[in-house]
Amino acid sequence: MTKSRMTMLQEALLWKTALGYLGPSNFYQTVVDLWRQAGVPARPTVEYLTNDAVGDEVVIILRSAQAQVGAMLPGREVAPDTCALYSRHAGELAGGLLRRLPVRELPLCLRGFRLESDLGM
Repeated sequence: MTKSRMTMLQEALLWKTALGYLGPSNFYQTVVDLWRQAGVPARPTVEYLTNDAVGDEVVIILRSAQAQVGAMLPGREVAPDTCALYSRHAGELAGGLLRRLPVRELPLCLRGFRLESDLGM
């Protein structure tokens, strides 16, 4: 996870970039692998990723991966066009995707986050 938190727009761009680069099947498997390594959130802060922000394919894949790893949020009903996940998980997933994508595939606005991650800042 990066020390500086991405904005929701930057995070949405990262999700879309990862899906485009990895393809649906590899994106799904990567998210499942990363989610299995994610820690338990200290606070139950929740983020909502919607079709409008990240696209319907990303939401569908995230919801499937979330169910696969048992990371569904208890007691929350979420619209079909939305994926609700703990902020800590969103940050760890984004950080993991950022590290797994080649730098040349990242949009310019995300390369600074990658550099920060690589340098351990």
